Amino acid sequence: MQIQFDNSRFSPAARVLIFVVLLLVFAWDFAPGQTSYYQGKTIQLTVGFGPGGVTDISARLVARYLGKHIPGNPNIIVQNMSGAAGISAANHLYNLAKRDGLTVMAMGRANYLEQMVGKPEVRFDFRKFSWVGSFNNAPMMLACRADRGLTTPEKIRASKTPPRIGQGGSGSISTIFSSLVEEALKLEFQNVMGYQSGREIDLALERGEIDCRASSDITILRSPWPEWLEKRFVTFLVQQGPKKSRVLPPEVPTVFELAATDARPVLNLMSVMLAFTEFDRPFAAPPETPARLLQTLRDGFERMLGDPGFSAEAKKLVDWDGSYLNGEQLQKRIESTVSQPPDVINRIKQILQ
Repeated sequence: MQIQFDNSRFSPAARVLIFVVLLLVFAWDFAPGQTSYYQGKTIQLTVGFGPGGVTDISARLVARYLGKHIPGNPNIIVQNMSGAAGISAANHLYNLAKRDGLTVMAMGRANYLEQMVGKPEVRFDFRKFSWVGSFNNAPMMLACRADRGLTTPEKIRASKTPPRIGQGGSGSISTIFSSLVEEALKLEFQNVMGYQSGREIDLALERGEIDCRASSDITILRSPWPEWLEKRFVTFLVQQGPKKSRVLPPEVPTVFELAATDARPVLNLMSVMLAFTEFDRPFAAPPETPARLLQTLRDGFERMLGDPGFSAEAKKLVDWDGSYLNGEQLQKRIESTVSQPPDVINRIKQILQ
C-alpha cells in the first residue's frame, strides 16, 4: 500500500505528526488484537474443590465479572474438580490444560507446601503457574463444638482422647494450621481426612462426626456460621496472629499470645507455611501461557477488582477489605515463598509428616 502526498505543503512539525499517525494506523491494523481473540470464546474457570466452600463462592463471583473486563467479553463457565485438597485440579492445570488463555483456575492457595515437602502425588511446580492475581487476605482460626467443652488449650490437653478435627487432605489449609497449632501449643488432634469441601466439614461438625474445624476467618460470614454463633454452637479456640482478625471476636487469643517461649522457631515458620493467608484467593492459568494472553487476563483481573459491583459483592460474600496482589506481585511472592533453603524444608517436613 502506498500513500503519496506533497511534503512541501506541510511544516516539519506537521510532517512528524503525520508520520506518527500513519505508524499508529498500520500498527493497529497489523497487531494481534485481543478483542478478536476473545470475541465469542469461553473461558473455563476451574475450582479445585467441591461446591459451597469459600473458594467456590469466590470463583463464581469472579466468573460473574471477569469477562466484562477482558476485551471481547468472553463467557466464563465454572467447573468444580475436587480431589486431594486441590492437588488433582492443580496437576490437571499444570500438565493437561491447553496454554491458550482459555483456562483459569481458582487454586488451592496452600498446595505449594505439598510440593515443598515432596508429596509423591504432586506433579507441578507452583512457581511456574501463570499467576493472574489474587484478592483478600484471610488469617486462620480454629473452633470446636461448644458442647464438647473444648474451650481452651488446657482443656484439650486434659481430654481423655484427642479431639477429632475435619480435614480435606494432608496439604489442606486446615491441616497445615492445625499442625502448627499442635506444635506451638503442645496439643494433639485426631485428623479425620477426606472431606471434599468446607461445606462437607461444616456438615460433619453439625452431625457430630468431628469436634473441631480449622479454616479462614471469613468462613464465619457464610451459613451456617452466623446461626451457629447466635446459638453458641461453636467456641473459638485460637486464631493465627500476630495481628488479630477483623471478623473474629477480639477476645479470641492468637497462637503468638498462647505459645511458650520455646515455641519461637515454630512461630518463625509461620511466615512460610501460612504465607497463603496473604493471597487468600489466587487465580492462575497453565504454565507457559503466552505472555500476551496472560497480560490480558492480568489486566482484566485488576480492572475487575475496581468494578463497584464486584467490590460490593466481594464485601458481602467474603468481607473483602480491598487488599489484593496483581499477577506480577503474586508471582514474586510465590517464588520467594517456595524457594527455601534445605533446613527450612526439613523443618516443614517434620511438622507436616
